[in-house]
This record gives sequence, structure tokens and C-alpha cells, in this order.
Amino acid sequence: MASSESVDGDDGPTINDELRATGQIPDDKDDMGDAAHLLFGRSAAPTNRDDAAASAAATSDTASLALSTTTVVPPMLYTFGSVPKYAIPDNGMQIFYVKVAQIKEEEGLHWPLHVYGLIATRDSIDPRRNLIFHRTRDNCQTVTEEVPFLQLTGPSRAVVLVDPVRFEVQLKSKGRTESEDKVICFDILNSQLASGYVGYCRPRIFTSHLRCNQSKLEFAFAVLARSVEATIRVEIVDGAWPEHLGGRVTTRTASIHHEGIVPADSGGGRMPVSGSGVIELTRRVVCVELSGELEVDVVAFRVVDNIYSDAAKDSVVFTPKRAAISYDT
Repeated sequence: MASSESVDGDDGPTINDELRATGQIPDDKDDMGDAAHLLFGRSAAPTNRDDAAASAAATSDTASLALSTTTVVPPMLYTFGSVPKYAIPDNGMQIFYVKVAQIKEEEGLHWPLHVYGLIATRDSIDPRRNLIFHRTRDNCQTVTEEVPFLQLTGPSRAVVLVDPVRFEVQLKSKGRTESEDKVICFDILNSQLASGYVGYCRPRIFTSHLRCNQSKLEFAFAVLARSVEATIRVEIVDGAWPEHLGGRVTTRTASIHHEGIVPADSGGGRMPVSGSGVIELTRRVVCVELSGELEVDVVAFRVVDNIYSDAAKDSVVFTPKRAAISYDT
């Protein structure tokens, strides 16, 4: 298996040079958009980075902002070319989980919950929504008292803590009919300034609670000083994933090695792999300190009578770059 991560930053070898060297694009291709599309899909990088940055700046006035729109700043914004001087490592918010910590039955909520709606962050980079959870009523997630964690699918780009970060929550529980749906939480959680989270010997995981009329939600996150954004891709480059084995992909930083983010977990089912051998990740973007390390773990396991046992596992460790693409197997 091969996993690759992209870290935004200063000039370095171009993505096209590295792709040509590995035979992944022909010599006559010289468009950063083609390279980005090959690796991460068309949404990974804009065809015009200046336009994306200018669009975000033009709408920084929240009074005129369409609050229901999502961020226009994609991941890997400065990976494929020159980087403006103002794009520097900063305080990145690493979101580990969001869970429903408590519900109020007197408000009509009962386990299990069939959760739909959204949770989004808004930061100084672009005050539009950066979705970390988003489900429609027809695609709700069943959450139990024993496993109350929401299946996060974001952020779509790094969350940067310059000014306090705002978490917007709009969650409901699906009933038998739409008229019987119940509100779980409609509220906003504001973080502290970065100074409230950094300055310790090592980064710490903080938990914050949002107490709504109907429930209490718990958010777990860390703030990584002088961090850069990494976009993860994991691909099977030799053979195929065995159909009888499940799998899990976990990312973690060296500074918070005891806790990771799981961008892919098949549970008791088959590993989600595309026809081209790319493992389908629910989360692709993480933060890592420029002076730290990013570890990507891949595990293949079998499940017999609800007992999990590892069949194979391996890890790769990346040293963050200010720009370009890193590969390892």
C-alpha cells in the first residue's frame, strides 16, 4: 500500500515533476489542475489559487455573507506552486471527535438517535461553513448511548485558530414522520483564543461542552502550534484488498501519539476501495506541526463472532514539508 500526504507551504519540487518521475502523468501534461485531479479529485485544489483567496477575502464581512454557504477555500491551496509570504504555519485545530454526551428524555429524545443535520466550523480564513458533519434526513446516522460518536467527514480544509473558532450546530433526530422529528441541538460553541490552548510542554486534547435545551454535546480537539495542513491519500499499489478482511486507516501526530483520527474503518464489512485501488477516506485533511511527524497506520483485520484480530498492519511516518507531495509504502 502507498499513502501520500500533501503539506501546504513554500516552494519545492512541483507535483508534476514527481508524478512524471513515477510515470503517473505523461510528459506533455503541465497543468497543476490535472495533477491535483489525478491524486485527490477535482475539488482538491483550485485552478486559480488567487481567485479562491480573493473570493474569501471579498466576503470577509460577515454582515454581507451568505451564512448557509460552504467555504470556498479548498485543501492543498498552495501545494502546487509559489506561496505568498502571508501563508505561514499557524495554530491549527485538530478535531478528534464530537459525541452526544447526554440527552433529555423529558424533551422527547430517546436512544437510539437517528441523527441528521450539520456541524460546521467558521474561522478567520473564511467565515463560511467548513463542514465536519453533514447528513440529510434520508441518510441519518444511528447513534446509541453505548457508541454516541458522530461520524465526522470534515473539515474539508484545515481549521485555523487566529481568532476564536465558532462551531455551528444544527442537529435533529429523525422520527417516524418528519413532523415527529426532534431537535437535538441548534446552538453555537465558541472556542477560546489560541493562547488558551498553546504554551504547554506538549499539545493537549481539550474537551468543550455545548449544553443545549435538549442535549449536551462534547467536542474534543487540540491546537497544534506552527502547524501545516496535510491531505491524505491511501492507495493499494500492488494486488488487491482481500474481500474477507476488513480494514482501518488511522492518522496521528508524534506530539499526540496516543490519540488518532480514523479516516477509514470498515467495521465488520468490506474495506471501501475504489476500482482504481484508492481507499475511500471519510476524512482527508489533518494538521501536523511543521517540526513534528505525521504517522499513517493501515490495518487489515478479520472478524469472527464479533472478535477482531489483526491480519496485517503497517505504518509510514512523514516529515512535514512546507510544500509538495510526500510518498511512502
